[in-house]
Amino acid sequence: MAATIRDDAPYKDFAKRLTALRTEAGLTRAELGERIGVAGRSIVNYENGERIPYGDVCAKMAEVFGITTDELLGLENSELVMAREEAVARMYSINGRSGADRLRQVYADAASLAGGDLSDEQLLEFSLEMSKMAMLAQQRLRERHSSKKYQATVSEKAVQTDMAVKAIDDAIVTMNASREGKHGR
Repeated sequence: MAATIRDDAPYKDFAKRLTALRTEAGLTRAELGERIGVAGRSIVNYENGERIPYGDVCAKMAEVFGITTDELLGLENSELVMAREEAVARMYSINGRSGADRLRQVYADAASLAGGDLSDEQLLEFSLEMSKMAMLAQQRLRERHSSKKYQATVSEKAVQTDMAVKAIDDAIVTMNASREGKHGR
């Protein structure tokens, strides 16, 4: 069964690249999934352009094909993309597809909002900060527009949002500490 890649699939280019790599390696989806520790269904999601693998799975996949993660992802800055995708996944887990789609749109507009020529490190930090803002804005909308009947759900989602924002803050602190360590500050 061939995975169908929709024209509007979020990861269409990755899907094509992965399908070609897997086919060239002579692996079935199930075999690739087994080698990298994911279900065959995950491979189908990757190959139809709906999902992209996160850090450890991406690294295992690149190793199977004998390429770098940057080559696998077709990116110049895989760290930035991975951070964005983890933020989108958090947003999806809290707010569903519409929240994740809104966050993807924020990322699409991020370069122009940031003024264009940012270093990769600056763009990563900016993207993480934008993730936080999008998550907090979604939570405020939920609090403002949910009826009293759903306040327990709103409260649960607020806790999830707070945890996601804390994870982003921790990532920014770690990234800045690493950057300062590299530059001897």
